[in-house]
Amino acid sequence: MPDSLGLPTGTVTFLYTDIEGSTLRWERSPGAMKLAVERHDSILRQAIEAHSGVVFRTMGDAFCAVFPLSGDALNAVIAAQRGLDAEEWDPQVAPIRVRMALHTGPGEVRDGDYVGQHLNRIARLLSAGHGGQVLLSEATYALVCDNPPPGVSFLDLGQHQLRDLERPERVYQLLCEGLVYSFPSLKTENTRPNNLPVLPTEFIGRERELQEVCDLLSRPQVRLVTLTGPGGTGKTRLSLEVGAALLERFRNGVFWVPLASVAGPSLVPAAIGEALKLMESGGRPIIESLKDYLRQKEMLLVLDNFEQVVSAASTLADLLKDAPQLKVLVTSREVLHVYGEKEYPVPPLQLPDPAHLPSLADLAQYESVRLFVERATSAKPGFELASDNAMSVAQICNRLDGLPLAIELAAARIKFLATPAILSRLDSRLKLLTSGSRDLPARQQTLRGAIDWSYDLLPEQERAFFRRLAVFQGGCTLEAAEAVACNPTLPASVVAQLAPLEIDVFEGITSLVDKSLLRQVDVANSECRYVMLETIREYALERLEECGELGAVRAAHAQHFLNVSRQAEADIQGPRQKSAIYTLEVEHDNLRAALQWCLTAEGNKDLGLRVVSALYRFWHIRGHLSEGRRTASALLAAAPQRTEVRARALYSAGYMTFLQGDSAVAWQMLEESVSIAKEVDDDLTRAHAFFIYAAARAFGGDPSGGGALAQESISLFRQLGSAGKPGLNLALLGTGVVSFALGDYGAAQSTLDEASSLATELGDAYTLAQASTYLGDLARIDCDYPRAGSLYERSLAAFRAVGGRSDIPALLHNIAYVAIAERDYGRAWDLFHESLILQQEIGNQQGVSECLSGFAALAGAQGEPMRAARLFGAAEALRTAIGVYMWPAERIECERNLRSTKAQLDEAGWQAAWQEGEQLSPEQAIAYALQEQEAPAAR
Repeated sequence: MPDSLGLPTGTVTFLYTDIEGSTLRWERSPGAMKLAVERHDSILRQAIEAHSGVVFRTMGDAFCAVFPLSGDALNAVIAAQRGLDAEEWDPQVAPIRVRMALHTGPGEVRDGDYVGQHLNRIARLLSAGHGGQVLLSEATYALVCDNPPPGVSFLDLGQHQLRDLERPERVYQLLCEGLVYSFPSLKTENTRPNNLPVLPTEFIGRERELQEVCDLLSRPQVRLVTLTGPGGTGKTRLSLEVGAALLERFRNGVFWVPLASVAGPSLVPAAIGEALKLMESGGRPIIESLKDYLRQKEMLLVLDNFEQVVSAASTLADLLKDAPQLKVLVTSREVLHVYGEKEYPVPPLQLPDPAHLPSLADLAQYESVRLFVERATSAKPGFELASDNAMSVAQICNRLDGLPLAIELAAARIKFLATPAILSRLDSRLKLLTSGSRDLPARQQTLRGAIDWSYDLLPEQERAFFRRLAVFQGGCTLEAAEAVACNPTLPASVVAQLAPLEIDVFEGITSLVDKSLLRQVDVANSECRYVMLETIREYALERLEECGELGAVRAAHAQHFLNVSRQAEADIQGPRQKSAIYTLEVEHDNLRAALQWCLTAEGNKDLGLRVVSALYRFWHIRGHLSEGRRTASALLAAAPQRTEVRARALYSAGYMTFLQGDSAVAWQMLEESVSIAKEVDDDLTRAHAFFIYAAARAFGGDPSGGGALAQESISLFRQLGSAGKPGLNLALLGTGVVSFALGDYGAAQSTLDEASSLATELGDAYTLAQASTYLGDLARIDCDYPRAGSLYERSLAAFRAVGGRSDIPALLHNIAYVAIAERDYGRAWDLFHESLILQQEIGNQQGVSECLSGFAALAGAQGEPMRAARLFGAAEALRTAIGVYMWPAERIECERNLRSTKAQLDEAGWQAAWQEGEQLSPEQAIAYALQEQEAPAAR
């Protein structure tokens, strides 16, 4: 019977197919191959559907189908092969031959797809066949052998060991009149010499990596491929799968050479000889016997865990030179640096984004999730991915960096812990992830053992360098690694704990990348960064603490990022503004780590306050106000001394606080900043505090109290000459805002024009965009919507160029009003919608209330007064609840729209609708606003 998705369940017959040699055909003739595959797909679908089959999955040119009855499946493959045989294929890609396999088993459906070990069996059965050949498992043969269609019989091919399966399979071939029936021997593991181990678990994911490595080794000119990656990435398993997949391509077989227990480079030839069962004789060196043995052999050697014997790379080079048909696949934490070597970095498994969790069906397709679920099911039969554990499974996979070993060890814990409990214990991955399978080498039984293996192979200076790099969060540049890990600039008392390293930073970084303990990441518009997987970083931090250097390295790290933030602060008001903001965003995790250390008992509070003072504008521009304010407040509480540093941190914190609408607290901070600045005779700090205080009072409902403060700020900055110019620019902007709030629009226009000129002179694109926004507001108050729109669009482009997240939602909201004036109601709806989403994301309730008013204005303009009244009522209720002051341009626009909309209803109807809106919760009001309006003209 079918399940809810229409897929047959119960006992069903599966059909798997793929085109033989399709990769090479795509490489040679992509255009012709595209047309051929389209025709192939049509023939197969027609044959499958005509015989009651369902295609439930396709992968490239591979088809997976299912049939309720085995007889229908048999007739479908006959029809498909006849259709393919009759087709006249383009000579560029001809012949198109498709191998097919049939296997019968339980049709268990989970999350819209079939699951079960029998799918592994049919996949392996298919891989044993040749183009044009149809293979049947014993289970399917037993159902169809007694009543075959006319002209059809079966050939018993005997019992075969299929790759990765413990139980052999008796295989049968379909014989049909008119179709080719003579094929080479099956490509199974008993057809070529090999010593590949039979693995008890399914190989999950890695389809792309498997194909790419196989393609590399299939190229005539490629003789040596090295799979690199940190411990636990799955290099060994991938190498074994590659070896099995290529078994039939090497006439003399594929041989696996495990090197984990080899004591030194000189013993590598003996290890290879042992795998090949080749012994020393007559005192002749084994390397010479190997060369003689391999000279005429067409063979693949898989050398596993080469990092501990990497100096034996020259031995491999000699073997490859003397044996022209030999190829070598190596797994190693570092590259071999041998001529002709092709490195293939093995990436972590594909990871879902827990912040945007896909559907269960899509989540189940991620490699990391598939691996976790498969291994968890082995540990606890009955476990399945479901809505109540999907989030925790996705988070577990992310926290473990997509490392297969780590995921397998975590999944093994499902027998004792639910997924949320596993997740909660992952703060210390290395303690949780122990006791792996007992049949694995000791170094792979725990994640710690896998990393120990790499660490113990490092020279002492390189170990110290590796440990110190662990303080970086989110990676580092070469310059940062030099400043923090190699030659830190620190007080004498700290330097005594942290001696300089006698290591070349570039060579050290390169070596750690080669050994897979670091990853090189190319960042757009930036130099290369070097990143540790979090699991490896946790290990290195433990080692750093064990050797007593953690505190000193954290101090060096914080000092370096104070220097970074100060340089960016200087650049952020000039022509290098975009680059400065980008640098701070890239280094934000490191800045967070430095500030967190400053807040610890041994941390430098004064240094933390200096970082806060340097970052407050960045936090505003990039929409990190809550984080910045929280950090600043914590440091101010921890360092109450009335110093110049505190005064600057206070005006920075006050700025962020007033931007979040908490005027009373902002005023207190700014008053204290001014007071301390006077005590320590710091005019620059006083000037900054004055203009921020002026703007805070203006937005907080006391614009008259801000006027004198603004003028005093301007005066102080002018007295400071060129040193005060960047601050003067900000003060002029703040004074223009105060004049605007006071209703003195002429003074506001004049001051904002001067701010624009100075911002242009300084190359301060962000302040220029802010001034243009306020000038657009002035134009909107005068109903000059074309000019307002032009100024707003200019500002929006500038904010987007520098990444001004905090300002973009308000600009979209303003431009939406211009769209209403132009009767472009569809664009207005889209802009209000986008603005509302962004305001919600940054937690700006005032912005949400303004968007509700905007949707109300739009409803009124479209002749829906009842809807408009409800939204106006909801917006006013939210403003009252959060106690915010309406910006004049917003207030005037709102009053205009209220008058024009109210005129469309009688007083009783208006009041009733308004009160209905007031009763809506913010969530209900937002949902109501986002309902499509009845006739969204021009949409």
